Amino acid sequence: MQLNDLNFGNFNSKSSSFVYLTKVSYFENKHEILVEFSSKNKKLVNRFRFFPFIRIPSSIDKNKFVELILDSGFKGFSVEEEDNFLVLRTLSFSDLKKISNLISILLNKKPILLDPSRSFLIEKNWSFFDAFEEIGGSLFKVDLTLLSHQNFLDEFDLSYFLTKELSFSDALRINEEQVIDLINSAVWSNLLVVPINSIPNKLEDKIELFIEKIFFKNAQWISFDCEKEIFSDKGFQPLCKKDNLSKIDFSSIWFDLFSKNFFNIGPDSKNCSCCTPLTLDSNNILPSSLIRVEFLVDNFFFESSSPSFSFSFHKKMPFKDLRASKKKEFFLTSFPIGPFFKGDFCLVPINDAKNLVKNGGAKIVLNKPSLSFSQNSSSSSVHELDWFCKNKESFFSKEVSVINSILSSLNTLINSNQERLFPKKTFGFFYSLILRDSLKSIFFNIPFHLTNSSSKFYSYSLACSIVSIQEATLFKFLEFSKSKGYRVIHANKSNAFVKGFSSLSLTKSFAQKHALPQPQISGFAGGKNKKFV
Repeated sequence: MQLNDLNFGNFNSKSSSFVYLTKVSYFENKHEILVEFSSKNKKLVNRFRFFPFIRIPSSIDKNKFVELILDSGFKGFSVEEEDNFLVLRTLSFSDLKKISNLISILLNKKPILLDPSRSFLIEKNWSFFDAFEEIGGSLFKVDLTLLSHQNFLDEFDLSYFLTKELSFSDALRINEEQVIDLINSAVWSNLLVVPINSIPNKLEDKIELFIEKIFFKNAQWISFDCEKEIFSDKGFQPLCKKDNLSKIDFSSIWFDLFSKNFFNIGPDSKNCSCCTPLTLDSNNILPSSLIRVEFLVDNFFFESSSPSFSFSFHKKMPFKDLRASKKKEFFLTSFPIGPFFKGDFCLVPINDAKNLVKNGGAKIVLNKPSLSFSQNSSSSSVHELDWFCKNKESFFSKEVSVINSILSSLNTLINSNQERLFPKKTFGFFYSLILRDSLKSIFFNIPFHLTNSSSKFYSYSLACSIVSIQEATLFKFLEFSKSKGYRVIHANKSNAFVKGFSSLSLTKSFAQKHALPQPQISGFAGGKNKKFV
């Protein structure tokens, strides 16, 4: 039986007969993967020839890589070029583990090694509980990005697998909470490409597995870049009188800013060789860039637009007591940067540098004959610029597009059903609701997870870029709100608490002015109600 992909454009609801991918087994001695597809009335098992593999970035020279492995005494492997990366396959999974460890030692980068069954599914672009339709002896995968087809609500039904002998409606009536938990498990099993009994309980562990899937799919290696942490403030609600106070949620826009439409964030698109900025006004410079300035005033302090830079400066530099005193005296939210005296030099965030020049406190040091670029340079004679590629789309940007496409389809499907006189409460409907919520959770949490040094995918360089974009966006919002007569009581990486009326109008005009996604209003407190609702 052949296996292909299908979208709903080819879908005929009258003759539809979905089967679902429910089990995958790896047999090393036979070099086989067995995939089980099942439905209420049938079960199909397909065999696939399979050898365990890892993906290698295309930047690695194939011939030198093969020679490196051969010189280490390994045999029974192959290295082939596939798409934009190399694929190393071995006869046994144990050999693959040994070669992976060898690569980590020799190249100081760790390839992502997955369970053979999981790597097989990711390579096929399949997952647990994917729906397939059997047409003329072939199975076709149903494309979830085209979920607007109304009959999906009736056709998609895993209740035979989850609730067993009970019908979905009966199971829902007897114990709705347990049924919802089962559907939730099926959704996460599908999103993470892991068996239903291997889903972690904690959300951060689920996000870790989702990022692992993305990295593996795109042949990205794990960087040993965890020795440096980046400061990130904790979210809390301000202690103040909550009259006419809006809680504006920025977490909904951060992953959108990873896309090529904005900052094209990703380890594969940062500081590329093809888009090196020619001036400090280049539109692909990231706000994590540090600019060397010369101060023009004695005993000078300034408040940085970057809380992470402020924290780092305060932690490393002398005069801590003086800065703490200034912070208290002027009711600052972060420690001021300073003191500086006329003729002093310092590397500061690019937005701070521009503000210092504008206010007459410093001037930018010009390097002759042209700007020098030295990432993580210890030299004080150059700027340290970060930039994003304007040509190649990052794999994170592509993931943003995929998730947004699925969310759009889900919203269309769900809203259309809820507008009906008698909304359907089928398995497909509940699955769609939970899938939408789970994807939103992933969407909101990936940026925060990538700045968490406990994640194995943490990279200080990437985290700096992410946090700088968040801080620069929030700083723009603070300045914009102030210019419109609003007062921002407190802001962190997730929320801004704004005092004033018409906060919806504020967020809309802010997004339009700066060509950014519009943040959401997640709560409001006013009048007799002193809690956010």
